[in-house]
Amino acid sequence: MRLLSKLLFFNKGFTTQYVTVIYPKLYVPELPWYPNDPRRAFEVLAHEYVHLQDTKRMGKVFDLLYLTPQIFALAALGAFWNLSFLWALLFLLPLPSPGRAYLEFRGYRMSMAVAMWQGRNPNIEWMVKQFTTGAYYWMFPFKKYLTNKFQKEYNRIEAGDYEPELKNIKDKFFTKG
Repeated sequence: MRLLSKLLFFNKGFTTQYVTVIYPKLYVPELPWYPNDPRRAFEVLAHEYVHLQDTKRMGKVFDLLYLTPQIFALAALGAFWNLSFLWALLFLLPLPSPGRAYLEFRGYRMSMAVAMWQGRNPNIEWMVKQFTTGAYYWMFPFKKYLTNKFQKEYNRIEAGDYEPELKNIKDKFFTKG
């Protein structure tokens, strides 16, 4: 994680504030984690559960979607023997990543649902900032679109229209019986 934090220089809090999944492991900044706010800890773990399930289902396609387009900057390593590969360094720019945005939206949808089931209001504005700032390397800088998408999902969850992974968590942890 320390090596990865060097690559993620734009996110200074990576090793101290972020929970990370590299299948099949979950990395937390410290233990105990959120000792004074177990509801928040559960919300984040449920978010990461979605990533674990997606990785299990999608395999290496998950990694490719999550790392694209920046992963293509690796082609610049070819510049050691041919300078024409230097063009690949353009992929290091904070280009939008629709694949990462899709996968993170799935996770944040779970975060939103868990917060709602716990009787808290999800902070959609904060979630949108995760997509549009250096938190995830400016993966999807379209604030209005994201705000509308999160609001629609909020309305769906509020109406009880759940995706399968949300229903799974709801049934296991938030249904009496």
